[in-house]
Amino acid sequence: MMPQERFRRFRKFHHRYWMGGLLVGIFIGFLPACKWTPPGGIANGTQSLQANDVLAEHNAGLMMDGFGIPDILAVRGQLRNLNWMFTRAQTYPLTGASNGVLRLSSLTAEDLSRTQDPYYCAMRWDYGARPNTGMKFFSNRRLVIISPEDVVRAVVVRVVDWGPPAGSEGGIMLSQAALSALGISAGSTVGVAFDSDNDAVTGPLILGRQ
Repeated sequence: MMPQERFRRFRKFHHRYWMGGLLVGIFIGFLPACKWTPPGGIANGTQSLQANDVLAEHNAGLMMDGFGIPDILAVRGQLRNLNWMFTRAQTYPLTGASNGVLRLSSLTAEDLSRTQDPYYCAMRWDYGARPNTGMKFFSNRRLVIISPEDVVRAVVVRVVDWGPPAGSEGGIMLSQAALSALGISAGSTVGVAFDSDNDAVTGPLILGRQ
């Protein structure tokens, strides 16, 4: 092979190698500026923004109109930059008729074994200096409940009763439907806050994927 031919082939190969390296370098240089966002509004392993937005829309804090979420057997804390009262949950005991007398909820006077709305709760409410006013305020009051163990689950419940009974280890009684919506069992910790909309539909909240 003539020297001129060897030089031509070498120059052609070197040119392709140089161009390929340049393109690879440009691609690598662009990588830091390009962030892939997987489905569900989650970027780089962070929690779903939709979940934060939904909870922020519902969470009205721990005080409303002079009444508060009970802090008996509970502790204040923050999760997703929102304030919650954290306490252990118990199952609301459904007792049927005894000697022909129904045991009705104290605030809504309903037979919870036959209720059309299975998402409800009871806490040790402080009715204040005017119990009638306080009981009226809390009756069917909407709360938003979250599970810190699975922070993409939440449920809106309504207040139907006072409880758990004195001496209990839990600070809130939740219906079985509410516990199921949170994916937890009795004894688990939950976060509690007032719902900003007292006409909110009870039941699970759609928080987005994580």
